[in-house]
Amino acid sequence: MFILQRSSALKVLSRHISKLATPRTYQFGTTKSITTFTRASENNNLLQFRTQNLKTYYSIKRQERSYSSSKAMAATPAANLTEAVVTAMRTLFPEELADSSWDNTGLLLGQAPSPNSKNETSGTVLLTNDLTSAVVDEALREGARMIICYHPVIFRPLKSLTTKDPMQTLLLRLAAERISVYCPHTAMDAATGGLNDWLCDILLGGEHQASRTVVQPISRPLPEGQQYAGYGRTVELAQPVTLQTLLKRLSAGIGDQRYMMVAIPPTLKDLAKTQEISKVAVCAGSGADVLKDTDAQVLVTGEMAHHYALRHTQLGQIVVTVFHSNSERKYLETRLKPMLEVELETTAYGDTRVIVSKADRDPYEVIDVRGL
Repeated sequence: MFILQRSSALKVLSRHISKLATPRTYQFGTTKSITTFTRASENNNLLQFRTQNLKTYYSIKRQERSYSSSKAMAATPAANLTEAVVTAMRTLFPEELADSSWDNTGLLLGQAPSPNSKNETSGTVLLTNDLTSAVVDEALREGARMIICYHPVIFRPLKSLTTKDPMQTLLLRLAAERISVYCPHTAMDAATGGLNDWLCDILLGGEHQASRTVVQPISRPLPEGQQYAGYGRTVELAQPVTLQTLLKRLSAGIGDQRYMMVAIPPTLKDLAKTQEISKVAVCAGSGADVLKDTDAQVLVTGEMAHHYALRHTQLGQIVVTVFHSNSERKYLETRLKPMLEVELETTAYGDTRVIVSKADRDPYEVIDVRGL
């Protein structure tokens, strides 16, 4: 465990920016802009090297933040691992960013008090996109004390908690083992450096000059450091690229996915003859509502209903979908894991093991029926 001083930290940052980051410019109309830095997703074979360097970068950024969770814990130490992780997650992805009109984010399953009064200062936190029986089995095998599940495990109020419902059964199993569950969902989507910025980084492929616009800005007061948060992103590339290039970048960034669904305008007969792309809009998960009014040439999301996709193609736009959770899952490994490790490392819970689920997967498979 180490703490970099601000002066030396800035020197370390300058050494790594050229390899790991591209300038990110946010624009709201023509009045506001800010440039920060983020990792470019170019080659998954460099994941381990880049994760180590990202931890250095996040360490620097954490020290520069006046609202760091480590400072909050220094004044009021966390009572347990769950509280420490919740504080870190709220620092990285403030819950005020979530769309509370329909979403349910935060600590959705707490940890029952232990008969043993001894406070554990280490443990395992499991990261997953969805909570399934396979993920719960994995959490138990790994000795996890907490699960961060991107999608909410409780959406609507419960009148009962029984084993008749699959999700309720999983929650009962976790409660019996004193395993808590935190769900960030749309707070992680909207946050600066969150899911949608990560998708932008993938599509940029290391480009150093690109303008980003938040598709749906959040009008209510925002937490410090999140004044450019919002839902969805539009990227204007300084150097236009072909659709083929964008698709290959997207495939590599989300885990070398081989197949994607692409809705194309009726006038476009050959993907190889598409015009060069200079404006792309992204929204992780199901992006139809967020992206419905964008004028981007290409829309990238996890899934989009038939009539929404049809409308966009009639407008001359291209829609690219990769299955809902495939537009989200790789973020846990490439971004959330190092970010959370850095947030915890200068606290009493710095020895916490953060792992990414290997059992978590999208429910859909692409099957060639000719082989059946």
